[in-house]
Amino acid sequence: MKTYIILILVFLSTGTIAVQAQAPANVIDSVSLKFTGKVIDSVTKEPLIYAQVVINNGQKQVMQALTDTLGKFEVKIKAGTYQVKVFYMGNENQVFNLAIPASPDHVFSKVFNVKIKTELLNEVSVYAKRKIIENTAEKIVYHVDRDPMAKNKSLSEVIKKVPLVTVDFKGVPSLKGSEKVQVQVNGRSVTDYAIPVDQALKMIPTANVESVEVITNPGAASDGESLAGIINIITKNKFSLGGNLTVGVESTIGKSYNTKPTLNFTYGVGKLNFSLNGSYTNFKTQGFSNQLYSRNNFLQAQQGNLGYNGNPVYVNSGLFYDISKNESLNAGLTASNSPYTFSQALQTNINDQGITNLFNRFSDNVVKSQSLSANVDYKLKLDKPGKEFTIGALFTAGKQDNLNNSFNNYLSGTAPSTLQELSNNNNTMRTVILQSDYKFPLGKHKLQAGLKITNRHFDSQYQNMMSSQSTTASTDEYAYDQGIYAAFGQVQLALPKKWVMIGGIRYERTQNDAQFISTNSNVSRGFNSVLPTYVIGKNLKNGMISLTYSYKISRPGISFLNPFQNFVNANTVSQGNPDLLPEHKNGLSMAFSHNAGKVYLYVDASADFWSDYILRVNQLVNNINQISYKNIGSYKQFGTSANLNLTITKALSLTVGGTLNLISTNDAAFNATYNEKLNFNGSFIGTYNFKGGYNLQAEYYLYSNNYFFQSRTELPNTSSIGLNKSFMKDRINVSVGVINPLNSKMEYNMLNINGGLTNQNIQTVYGRGLTFGFSYQFGNDKVNKKSRTNIKDNDTKEGSTNPIGF
Repeated sequence: MKTYIILILVFLSTGTIAVQAQAPANVIDSVSLKFTGKVIDSVTKEPLIYAQVVINNGQKQVMQALTDTLGKFEVKIKAGTYQVKVFYMGNENQVFNLAIPASPDHVFSKVFNVKIKTELLNEVSVYAKRKIIENTAEKIVYHVDRDPMAKNKSLSEVIKKVPLVTVDFKGVPSLKGSEKVQVQVNGRSVTDYAIPVDQALKMIPTANVESVEVITNPGAASDGESLAGIINIITKNKFSLGGNLTVGVESTIGKSYNTKPTLNFTYGVGKLNFSLNGSYTNFKTQGFSNQLYSRNNFLQAQQGNLGYNGNPVYVNSGLFYDISKNESLNAGLTASNSPYTFSQALQTNINDQGITNLFNRFSDNVVKSQSLSANVDYKLKLDKPGKEFTIGALFTAGKQDNLNNSFNNYLSGTAPSTLQELSNNNNTMRTVILQSDYKFPLGKHKLQAGLKITNRHFDSQYQNMMSSQSTTASTDEYAYDQGIYAAFGQVQLALPKKWVMIGGIRYERTQNDAQFISTNSNVSRGFNSVLPTYVIGKNLKNGMISLTYSYKISRPGISFLNPFQNFVNANTVSQGNPDLLPEHKNGLSMAFSHNAGKVYLYVDASADFWSDYILRVNQLVNNINQISYKNIGSYKQFGTSANLNLTITKALSLTVGGTLNLISTNDAAFNATYNEKLNFNGSFIGTYNFKGGYNLQAEYYLYSNNYFFQSRTELPNTSSIGLNKSFMKDRINVSVGVINPLNSKMEYNMLNINGGLTNQNIQTVYGRGLTFGFSYQFGNDKVNKKSRTNIKDNDTKEGSTNPIGF
C-alpha cells in the first residue's frame, strides 16, 4: 500500500509536466467550453512551436499548456475573463486579455500574435556557449553541431577529435587501439546497413551529424557483440517548418585529394516531416609501399607505388509522422554504392634458398558494395511521463563483389615469364532485425526491458586461379545463416545523496549454420550468452563519478570459420577454422568528470580481461606460409585516459587529451614478441575566436608505437590548421585550412614477428593538402526541437535529464 501511495504522489507531482507534454489541459467541469488557441509570430505569421501558454484568473493560475507543431493548443475552460501569458525564447512575455463568452456549442477560438525580439535571439546564439565534449556515466559525447570548425569537414577527420578514437589513412576507426569496435548510426550498426565502416565515415555528411558517442562498456540494452566498445553517430533529427535546403562541398587538394558535395533537405508541415540527405565522394590517396617477408631460407622484398581511390554515393531519406500527442511513426530508406580500388605496382625480389627471382608485380583489389535498407519505428507514450513503448524493424539487402587481380612480370630467375593470380569473391547478404523496447518509471526509479531478433543470410561464391603455362583454379561456394535472439532487462535506482545504480542483464542465443558446398561440409553451432552490466555513480555539483562493469562477446565472422583454402599468392594460403568459439571480455572502468565555469575535466581508468582470444596464426608448412585462426588464450589490458578543456579567455580555449594502455599476458600460446608494452596517444586542440565571427583552430595528434603481442605498428603524428567564418546569420559558412602542414608524407610501419616468420609492411602516403569547405542554407531556419526518436541499442538515450541514467 505504501508503494502505491508513493507512486500516486509522484504521479500527481509531475502532473503539470504531463499536461504540458501530452495532455490537452485540466478539465474543470462538465459544462466547460472547448477553447482552441493559436500562437504565431506577429511579423512572419509563422506558428510558434512549444510556446508556453499560462492562463490566469486574477492572481490565480487556472491552467497552462504547450503549443503543438502547428502552434495550436487546446484546453477546457469556463466562460469568463482571463489573462493569457505567452512565454517563448525571444518574446516580450506579452499578456493578452481573454474574454470567453458563454456559447451554446461550447466552442471558442482565438489567435495570439506574439512579438519576437530578434536581437535577443542573436545574443543567445553568441553567448550561450556549451561544452563540445561532455560525458555521462556510460559514454563520452562529442557534440559535432556545437563545434564551428567541424562544418565542411569529412566525418573521418572530425571523428579524430573524439577522445579514445583513432583513424587510419583508409578511414578505419579504432577505440583504445582496438578495431574490434562497433560503429553505429543512431544506435544501429553500420554493418546492418551493409556499408563498410571506412566508407560510412566518408559518405555520411558531417552537416547532418549532431554528435558522436563513445561507449567503452556498453550496457544491457546494447548488443553483446561490442567487444571494444561502441562509436555511435547521432544524426540530426529535428522538425523543420516549411522547406529547408542546405548544399555544401568538402574538398582537400593535394597529391592525395578528396571532394565531397553534400545535400540536406527537410520539409515540415503540421504533423508530417520529410528529410533527404546525401553525398557523393571522389577520393584518392597516393603513396609508396615497402614490404618485407622472411622465413627460413626465404626472403621477399617489395617496393613501389600504391593508390587507394573510390567514389562512394550515399542517400538517406526519412519520413516522420506525429500520429497523435502520444504516438509517432518514423520511417527511413538508405541506399549506398561504394566502389573503391586499392592498387600497388611493386618491384619484387625473392631469394628462395639461394635462388633469386626478380619481377614487377601489379595488383588491383577492386571492391564494389551496394546496399538498400528500410527501417520503420513506432513509439507510444503511455499514461505517465517516461512510460513508453517502442517497436522497430530494419531490412537490408546488400551485395559485394571483391576482385583481386595480380600480374607478375618476371625479369630474371627460373620462374615462368608471367604469372597471373586472380581471385573473385561475390557475396550477397540479407539482414532482418525486429526489436522492441519498454520503459517504465517507478517513482524515482526506472525500469527498461526489450527484445531483439536478428537474422542474417549470406551467399558467397569464390574463385581462385593462378595461371602461367598451365591454369589451375579452385572454387568455393557457401551459404551461411546466423540467428541472434536477445532479451534484456535493466533497472535504474535513484539512491540517497544523488547516488544512482544501474543493473542490467542481457541474454543472447546465437545459432550459426553454414553449408560449405565446395568442401561438402556443414557447420552448425549454437551457444548461449548471459551478459551482465552494472553501473554505480554519483551526480556531483559540477560533474559525476562512476564505476562500470560489463561482460561482452565477439562472434567469429564467416571468413574465420570457412575451411576453404584460399591461395593469397604463390607463397601464402589462408584457411578458416570452423571450431572457433566467441571471444569474451570482462570490462571494469572508473570515471570522473568536472564541468564548471571555464574548466572541463574527464579522467577514467579501465581494466579489461579477455579470454578465448582469436589470434591469426602463421605457420610454415612445406615451405608455404599457412594462415589460420585459433582460440589460444587470455590477456589483460589496463588503461587510463583524460580530457581537459580550458576556456582561457573569452576568445581562446585549449583542449588536451590522451590515452595510455598496457597489454599483458602470461599465456605462452600467444608467442608474444611484444609483451607489457605501453601504447600512448595524445591530442592538442587550440581554438581562437576573432571579432567578426572568425574562428581559428589548430590540431595536433601524437601517437606512440602500438604494440600487440606479435605486432608493432608505428603511426604518424598528424596536424591541421583551419579558419572558419559564417555569413548572413549562419546561412553561409566558409572554411579554409591545411592538413598536415608539418609533414607532407605519413608513414604507417606495421611489423609482425611470429617465431621464424617476419612480415613488415611500410605504407607511406601523401598527407598534406589544402582544404576548402562551403555550405549555403536556403529556406526557413526555424526548427521544432521535438526529436524523431527511433530505437537505439544504447542504454543512455538522448534527452536524459539525469547525467547518470537512461
